[in-house]
Amino acid sequence: MDFKLFLREIFLLFAGLFVCSCNNTTATSNSNVSNDENMGLSLSPVRSDIFKQGDSIAVNFIFNGEVEPDSVVLWVDRTYIGKIDNGYLYTVSHSHRVGYIPYKVEVYADTLKTTSVSEFFIKPSMAPVNYTYRVKNTFPHDGHAYTQGLFWDDGYLYEGTGLEGQSTLRKVSLFDGNVIKYIELSPEYFGEGITMIGNKIYQLTWRHGKGFVYNMDTFEKIHEFGYSGQGWGLAADGELLYMSNGSNRINIIDPETFRILRYIDVFTDKEPVVMLNELEWINGEIWANVYQTDNIVRIDPATGVVTGIIDMSKLLPISDRTTDTDVLNGIAYDEDGERIFVTGKNWKKLFEIEVLEK
Repeated sequence: MDFKLFLREIFLLFAGLFVCSCNNTTATSNSNVSNDENMGLSLSPVRSDIFKQGDSIAVNFIFNGEVEPDSVVLWVDRTYIGKIDNGYLYTVSHSHRVGYIPYKVEVYADTLKTTSVSEFFIKPSMAPVNYTYRVKNTFPHDGHAYTQGLFWDDGYLYEGTGLEGQSTLRKVSLFDGNVIKYIELSPEYFGEGITMIGNKIYQLTWRHGKGFVYNMDTFEKIHEFGYSGQGWGLAADGELLYMSNGSNRINIIDPETFRILRYIDVFTDKEPVVMLNELEWINGEIWANVYQTDNIVRIDPATGVVTGIIDMSKLLPISDRTTDTDVLNGIAYDEDGERIFVTGKNWKKLFEIEVLEK
């Protein structure tokens, strides 16, 4: 995918969101100050300007008001920076998230306020590390399980499967692949990613904009929640949910209110990584299957930067493939045993792997 073409497309998709976000965040102001749309205010940089993490960005403005400004205030990425002069130098930290970054300049002149918004693009400063793998152990897996979500807890695998009329939530034995407990979703739902926080399991559906919360011990459904767009992968850091939707965006969600708190957009130094599918939280990183590929990407959850790409090609032997065998999908992490498990849709095997730098 062409990087600049993607930037144009993603801008059109999210421009309204960014502008809304900027306009909804306002500085503490005098109640006697009113907005004046007749006073012109133009900004640079603009949306087509691309910077790297660590760069310094000159924020410039031209104010066409008839009086000298009393003060000029800058916001970047919904964060209050403070009062500035024209030519303010904003330094992007190496820990800043990547993607389109909205910013806002407010000019106070006499009793009037003028506001203008724009954005610039930040891309990663470093290329991802390339990894391969070594198979440490192989376990049986249900070849009819269309794996959409996977996680490990207290000696067992938990698996969410998809397809209308076949979607389930399961508790599975690692060593023999037997399903210990399961429930079926209503046949209209296409099950997607699953994860856990505390004693609750969260499960997404693909196109219905609906998720489910279950008691982990009984699989009793205790809550439903809604979201816009598609549901793909789901992971948790123990406190917050991380949700993918098939794009390069991961939304960070409050598990009690299901409100989107923030988001990251996922990029390498060269391009966006779209079709992020099943997610897993591993040692402070998000690992994601990239749908229709043999790659797992390692993502910095603070910035969206892809720090590593794991090439999982040739994992499932040709002899274990059938006409129903589908793509790599499913990552689980045993934190206590420091074990990583991976499988795929309708795969007859599940693998414990070790990741090695190429």
